[in-house]
Amino acid sequence: MQGQTNTVDSLRRVFYEGFVAQDIAEPIASFDTTADIDAVGTFMVDRPLSVVGIRHNGMIIGCIEQALYDDRPLTEQLVPLSEIQIVAAATPLHTVVTALSVAEFLLVSALGQPVGVIVRNDFEKPPMRMWLFGMVTLFELSLTRIVANHYQDDSWTEFVSASRYAKAVSLQSERRRRNQSVRLIDCLQLGDKGQLLSRSEQLRKTYWDRSRSQIKTVLGQIEALRNNLAHSQPLVTENWDAIVRISATLERFLEIPSEVISPSSLSPYNSQLKSTRNRQPE
Repeated sequence: MQGQTNTVDSLRRVFYEGFVAQDIAEPIASFDTTADIDAVGTFMVDRPLSVVGIRHNGMIIGCIEQALYDDRPLTEQLVPLSEIQIVAAATPLHTVVTALSVAEFLLVSALGQPVGVIVRNDFEKPPMRMWLFGMVTLFELSLTRIVANHYQDDSWTEFVSASRYAKAVSLQSERRRRNQSVRLIDCLQLGDKGQLLSRSEQLRKTYWDRSRSQIKTVLGQIEALRNNLAHSQPLVTENWDAIVRISATLERFLEIPSEVISPSSLSPYNSQLKSTRNRQPE
């Protein structure tokens, strides 16, 4: 399908470069170590804020979480910066996801000082939703190409149920009626494509080193994530595990060369150019 290689490469750039930590971070509010304890607690609840910074001599030296706040002096209950994960403002979102899978919050730094904070609920913001939708799209593009390359001449049809096959045929007919040129495999559901990959030990070892049951679980989570994205439903509470898994899985899938996912329409021409350049004059 012409043009898909550029689409894949563009989505890869989105994954690695398009959205970064500063796009979803909130400025971090901070208080001096001498601030009134009750005032700090009231501020966090009223705003509301999950995390605030604590300053000494004008510099943030640690943070306090609202969930762990108590009546001890601020200096006794703060978490020092040395125990907090800090990322640069330009850190890619997939790295942020990985970090937040083991931490309740992250600090974002600029010029050597924390200037922002990220908590999981910040992933409800539009930039994160755009990034996630791109990632689901890239995942399905990659999965479709891998399965299509493995099951030549639509040999996959014998491994899907009659109802799934009929549904794909019906969707392909509808798209053709609308003058859309699509292959039958493009009309399969995401879960069906994933199951076609999982039934092949060769494909699992090469692209997705998980058991068939594990792949089925992840696919279900990704489909639920995509549905919630499409209908603007909350993501973090229900889909956090899926967000972490799709981020990690895509890192593996992104190692696949673009020409494997979708050959460029210029590939034959480029090959001819290379052959011409390498030809020695007679």
